[in-house]
Amino acid sequence: MEMLQRIRDCTVAEAHRAQGKNTTWDLSVEELEAFIAVLYVRGLYGNRQASLDGYWSCLKSDFFRDTMPVDRFTEIMRYLRFDTREIRRPRTNSNKFAVVSEVWNAFVRNCVACYKPGLNITVEEQRFLTSGEVIKFSLTADVDSKYVLNVIPHVVPYSWEDESQKPENVALKLVEPYLGAGRNVTTDKFCTSLPLANKLIANNTNLVGAVSHCGRELPPVMRNQTQTKLYSTTVLKHDKATLTVYRSNPRKNVCILSTMHPTVAIGSDRTREPETVTFYNSNRVDVNRMTRERTVEVVTGLEKGGSHRWPLAVFFNLLDLAAINAYVLFTQCTAKTVSRRDFVMDLAFELREKHMRASAAPPPPLPPIQDTVCETKTRSKVRRSTRNKAPESCG
Repeated sequence: MEMLQRIRDCTVAEAHRAQGKNTTWDLSVEELEAFIAVLYVRGLYGNRQASLDGYWSCLKSDFFRDTMPVDRFTEIMRYLRFDTREIRRPRTNSNKFAVVSEVWNAFVRNCVACYKPGLNITVEEQRFLTSGEVIKFSLTADVDSKYVLNVIPHVVPYSWEDESQKPENVALKLVEPYLGAGRNVTTDKFCTSLPLANKLIANNTNLVGAVSHCGRELPPVMRNQTQTKLYSTTVLKHDKATLTVYRSNPRKNVCILSTMHPTVAIGSDRTREPETVTFYNSNRVDVNRMTRERTVEVVTGLEKGGSHRWPLAVFFNLLDLAAINAYVLFTQCTAKTVSRRDFVMDLAFELREKHMRASAAPPPPLPPIQDTVCETKTRSKVRRSTRNKAPESCG
């Protein structure tokens, strides 16, 4: 509710700025929830090429027409803001993401507080293009449930001189709330490094990550293995870290750094895949698919690449990550089996419920009309003149 209240306040402030101080434009939190419900249901229809009017036509679901007029939806979208102009400029000089940071940080705090992950978590990346900006999200998710545990946004380009923006440090910050419990963290080749592995080991956490072919962790002798036999495996050790180099196809080696596997078992099938590679692939494939599917586009139906205001695209991403997490919490807490699509539809109906009740409620009765002084005097004169008038006689 804190996030919705802030969005509501900033949106109303923008409308008053644009329309003038004498405007009566307003937005309730309940109507904002109904607006979000429309975003979700619009996405479920999946046709991003359709015009807004098409969703409100008689050929589509009554959901849109019953929730709010299309003009009202467009109006809210136009004024939707996550901060105010008065505080924006000094903050964006040092942090471009500040325009949505308060809402985003509140969302991330909820994600961290509401779920305890299993033993295996994965660090992933989302990246998409808006008009003039590239937005990148580094995130970590629970492997089994796909619950999004933590997210760090970046507005590209960002300075590599900033230590906090280096992939190794970003990965460490993402998993920081979950250290010390013997968990296993899977990372891609952009994050994996021996220093990161050592820092995680010091916090009772294992690392299993892909290593770039030109990475510092790969010995020079292993960087050019053109003569290596197909499906062969080479295992190297350094302290508590194990490096597996697997020839997966005639032109490619797969390199996996692991502090979880002191020894590496080799598969008995035709490909003889080592267990480190199998573990890495199984942990990343579903989470990777979830991030690559661009759930925001599927759910909200608003093409992230087509948004002219990148903070709006960030908000759409927040909505979809929230829907994913809400689905995980619902299914695990109730033990019910329901498709994600049906869950999002039910969520949309629930989000608009208060607004629908308020819209359907009869208007409050008008206060009784009070007589003015002039009206009272006039009626008094009429009564006196009526009393004094002699009755007419018929003769």
